[in-house]
Amino acid sequence: MFQNAIKISLLLSLFLSHVSSRRPRLAGGVEAQLGDFPYLAVSLHPEVRCTATIISSTWLLSAAHCYIVEGQKVDPGLVTIVAGVVDFEDNTSPGRQDRKVEEIITHPKFQENVLSGSDLALILVKAFAFSQFVSVVPLSGRPFLFNSAEKCMASGWGDTSSNSTNTKLLKLPVVAVQNQKVCHGLKPHQRKNMICLQDNHGAGLCDGDSGGPLVCKGEVVGVAHQVYTEVYGYKEEPDMDCGAKDIVHTYMFTCPYLNWIKMYVPEVPPKPPNCFI
Repeated sequence: MFQNAIKISLLLSLFLSHVSSRRPRLAGGVEAQLGDFPYLAVSLHPEVRCTATIISSTWLLSAAHCYIVEGQKVDPGLVTIVAGVVDFEDNTSPGRQDRKVEEIITHPKFQENVLSGSDLALILVKAFAFSQFVSVVPLSGRPFLFNSAEKCMASGWGDTSSNSTNTKLLKLPVVAVQNQKVCHGLKPHQRKNMICLQDNHGAGLCDGDSGGPLVCKGEVVGVAHQVYTEVYGYKEEPDMDCGAKDIVHTYMFTCPYLNWIKMYVPEVPPKPPNCFI
């Protein structure tokens, strides 16, 4: 039984408001077809399910919080990566490749339960055999346009609601934005490392999507991080269920972290002089 990797954190903000956040899930998505996203893999631990992205034959990119249980880093030997499938419980899928994790490297500045807390992890496995069902996706080396609305794709093995468990890969068209209006309640130092999604009428990240990629123009620009809501005053705990009103879906922006990733994955592009223009 997978635990839902949801933890509530309260961060003081301006105007006596606070931000309540939790780990994400993909609600409102539709089922993908085999081969639609050959760069996606599901990360399975006895207690946590997440999504990961294949960025080289031996390395995957995911969220650091996927590999922390009760404050401790998980044993890599307990994590299995499954690629080339839609349903990770289908052992007969023609493209399926299972790999045991050899090493997990979390970003040195990762802060658990903190919005914009360098929530990235690199996962080392035995080399994949690339095929039409398993391959890489490039990381974007271009700046993101500030205040622009960019059509992108979110995907992952997330649940469809707070009360269901999903085993199939889902996809959801989204619009990614980086500005104060959409990423409201965040401080400038938080926004510079994050990309937010425009409101999608209840559709968005749900349990199991943590670590999944935000792909824009065929390149990864973000890693599924947290959802949060801004609450003024100290009222009752806000509704953080999948699809709840007023929650903001966020991704760690990969551009500021390209040089760190490149230390382990040489084919990744270097960080540009400016990540936002």
